[in-house]
Amino acid sequence: MKRTIALLIVLSMMLGVLVACSGGSDDSKDTGKTPTTTAPSETTADPNAITTYLEPLDESLTALDYGGDKTITIIARNLKNKWAANELWVEEITNDPVKDSVYNRNAAVCDILGLKEIIQVSAEDQDELQQKVNVMVGSGDQTYDIVAASVAYGTPMINQGLMYNLYDNGIDTYLDAEKPWWSQYWIEQAEMGDRLYCITGAPALSLTRLMFVMYYNKDLGAELQVEDMYTVVDEGRWTIDYLNELIPDMYRSLNGDDVRDEEDQYGLAINHYENCDMFWSAFDMTMISKDEDGWFEMDTTGKEKISNAFEKVFYLIRENPGTYDTVDTKGFDVGRDMFASGNLLFTALHLSYAESQELRNMQDEYGILPIPKYDERQDNYYTYAHDQYTVFMVPKTVANPEMSGAVLETMAYESYKTVQPTYYDMVLKGRYANDPQSRKMLDTITQNVKVDPAWIYGRQLALPAASVFRDLIYDGKKSFATAYAKQERMLPFSLKEMKQIVSGFDF
Repeated sequence: MKRTIALLIVLSMMLGVLVACSGGSDDSKDTGKTPTTTAPSETTADPNAITTYLEPLDESLTALDYGGDKTITIIARNLKNKWAANELWVEEITNDPVKDSVYNRNAAVCDILGLKEIIQVSAEDQDELQQKVNVMVGSGDQTYDIVAASVAYGTPMINQGLMYNLYDNGIDTYLDAEKPWWSQYWIEQAEMGDRLYCITGAPALSLTRLMFVMYYNKDLGAELQVEDMYTVVDEGRWTIDYLNELIPDMYRSLNGDDVRDEEDQYGLAINHYENCDMFWSAFDMTMISKDEDGWFEMDTTGKEKISNAFEKVFYLIRENPGTYDTVDTKGFDVGRDMFASGNLLFTALHLSYAESQELRNMQDEYGILPIPKYDERQDNYYTYAHDQYTVFMVPKTVANPEMSGAVLETMAYESYKTVQPTYYDMVLKGRYANDPQSRKMLDTITQNVKVDPAWIYGRQLALPAASVFRDLIYDGKKSFATAYAKQERMLPFSLKEMKQIVSGFDF
């Protein structure tokens, strides 16, 4: 199925994950709690919040009534998973605006569709989730109506033939993948010809939380006489070359021991493993494109650009004297702590770190910027989301595919209407980004999320995109041509093999 590729704002980029409509423990179906339909809130909406047009929910859904005795069961990641916290289920009203909006969303879905409840069954970890789904489908069990997993660990279940095509089997009776509460650009990349086995959209906070951004210490920037970074971004000059040229002289030994460590001052702290991934989207690079039939093929048109980009990123992380590499210590957290202490001009972290106590209590004023572009000729700033955001799928043994589709669609609609605006406008824009320029930067970031099929189906394809940058920079090797040549040999074979597997599915 062909669609117009559109980069939607965050209100259409978050991923759907299902949650309990009424209270309950992790694996319990009946707790006796009654859903609350309206949560009290003491938070005032941000006056600068974006107002997004919301078309009404389709009448076919509002006319449904499952009689109040039907239960939908979703298997998902552990409730305490740090990436997906609070997006699936909230036990009770807490006066926290985001948690309360999730609680109320679940109650609204039950009310609209006439459901008894929506239950989340949690796996201990993602490996256990895959194992439980394998056992269920293999035995013909109908326990789980919907599977919610990270994109990295969820999509391999497609290759195992465990999931339905969402465009068929009655699921599409109510699930409309062209609605704005589903991520249109993501869907365009995830489609396998005329099939779609997983979907992402409004109900998941994890997609927004896992977007990579550049945190910027405004006070330290003023002290170092750095030009206004918002102006640099607005004028299109925020590039990898600009960053590489800006930070080399910013190292200062603050503790007098002449040992480069996290107690010193740097221009940038960055992780030489996961942070490498973000440059694929930020530089508008692709590993996989689509042929005329909508199937995947290796995109070799940008090989020279990718090679040049690798050299720039390698220098930034491994050789630039103004950079502190955090991966050998405590990963992202050390970058957060260094930034919060005022010792960094920049650090590249997930957007979720704006929720941390360390940044909430930071003394210096900070802003949020997009990840730098490849060069000034690049039209837009693009955003990469770490591959632990949630996707959902419908297992082949589901008892009522149409009902699963109806729940997914209504959950996405209600999330788009209430949960996303609460998180984006009241939390990110109102609480953590206290100036209009940072709000504008957030809009730029969330409106331009970019994904390559190589990231969606990475584990089926031996992580081709990640292995080129991650592995070489991790090992401190510059042999890009050799590594890329290996992908040129292997990736077409892997794509062909995946096509043969998917084409052989019998529904």
